[in-house]
Amino acid sequence: MSTFGSTLVSWIGAVARAHPNDPALIFEGDTWTYKDLWHRSASISRELLAKGLRRGESVGLVGANEAVYVATYFGIMRAGATAVPLNAMLDVKSLREQLELVEATSVFVGHVAEGVRDELAESFRVLPMHGSGAAVSRSQLPAVRTNTPCSIMLTSGSTGKPKGAVHTQGTMLHAALQLGSMFPFGPGQRGVVFLPLYACIPEQVLPMLCMGGALEILPRFDIERIADACLQATTFDAVPTVMGRLIEHAPLDKLAHLEWVLFASEAMPTALINRWWEELPNVETHQFYGMTEILPLTAASHRMLRAEPTTVGRAFPTTSIRVQATDGFESLDGSGELVGMSPARMLGYYNDDPATARAVSTTGGMHTGDIGRIDENGFVYLTGRLKDIIITGGINVSPGEIEHVACHHPDVLSAIVVGLQSQRWGETPVVVAVAKPGRDLSADELLRYCRSNLASYKRPSGAAVVTSLPTTGIGKAAKESVKQMIMDGVILLVHA
Repeated sequence: MSTFGSTLVSWIGAVARAHPNDPALIFEGDTWTYKDLWHRSASISRELLAKGLRRGESVGLVGANEAVYVATYFGIMRAGATAVPLNAMLDVKSLREQLELVEATSVFVGHVAEGVRDELAESFRVLPMHGSGAAVSRSQLPAVRTNTPCSIMLTSGSTGKPKGAVHTQGTMLHAALQLGSMFPFGPGQRGVVFLPLYACIPEQVLPMLCMGGALEILPRFDIERIADACLQATTFDAVPTVMGRLIEHAPLDKLAHLEWVLFASEAMPTALINRWWEELPNVETHQFYGMTEILPLTAASHRMLRAEPTTVGRAFPTTSIRVQATDGFESLDGSGELVGMSPARMLGYYNDDPATARAVSTTGGMHTGDIGRIDENGFVYLTGRLKDIIITGGINVSPGEIEHVACHHPDVLSAIVVGLQSQRWGETPVVVAVAKPGRDLSADELLRYCRSNLASYKRPSGAAVVTSLPTTGIGKAAKESVKQMIMDGVILLVHA
């Protein structure tokens, strides 16, 4: 229960009451109406409360894409708890560390790799993601308010240590309404969901449901199934690398049934967006820019992109963005770090006041870590990243995490990881290492070792072994120099 219109769950609950029989979710041939979705989420809430869930408690959520994932997400929130979606591609050790970070004692587990459920059960209360709809009681659900924490989204830092961005009912609703009002979400719209739900709920699921549309959820990225789903859909949400794979391999006559697509998370190559316009002239392309901590910052409509293909758009009406000069970064075009203010900004990092203080200014501005500029028309352009994160296939990968693994090889003295441009993934990590004196380490062995000890999306695609690494004046590894040496052919990589 909550005040109408002031929280995420009250808004979607109002949609469910106004249009109970409209389709909300479609999964593997089954259609859930808004009434179905809301009834199942209430049942999950009551089951949690019956198990002794405490208000504000963090509850993990890990599994493949399915309709019940969304119901569980809302069920946790409606019980007054905080949903913590986790990346199902992570190994058990990483999942355990993230659950411990947010002090979760319970985790809903859906379809996961063999052994994950049993290993998590050794440390946490594992709850089945069943969505039976069998209510425990008809008791009233607890009141939630605008400032009630409802979601913690895990984000990697430049050190590789995850941080939990805490969002409230109000920040999540504001973000959903920003996106829903700026882009063509609404009744009669049907989106195809193929990005992992743990990542795309805020940018695709919530705005569509807040606006009364429907979503067909696919269990995974599958070009053939996506193309078939487009025959009945109007839109999807993607990252540019995925759009590149679809335009290359999916039947264009099926993609042409779409009305519009939305993309974000990484830079859109001009050649790719031009190809979309040439081959799918009747499918509009829209873009937004944001981050886990401050969800949407800018929006670029189809018309705006046609005029300025390299922009990420203008700030939302309730959002302000400024360029701040940054120590150690010199610019000739007015670029600097982008700092944003918005009602969609996180409360802070979970149990990490020092990190929050570094990221959020005393006036409430969120340091994005992105380098950009703003022209006289208010168009925002991204020109680089202060943070060292590699974005591969739209997923953040910390170089520090790969370096940590590489340095555990018994023959490695030091290692550095950089991101290189990739036609398929946007960026791809590669590792360059120095062997310990007297050790005979090959690049092939280094690459095999790293790839066998990392989750699939974190695996480096190339490796090299050198006698020494370039450093800065204060002795830090000079990553940009390493990257340039690779591009110049000074450092030769072996590839997977």
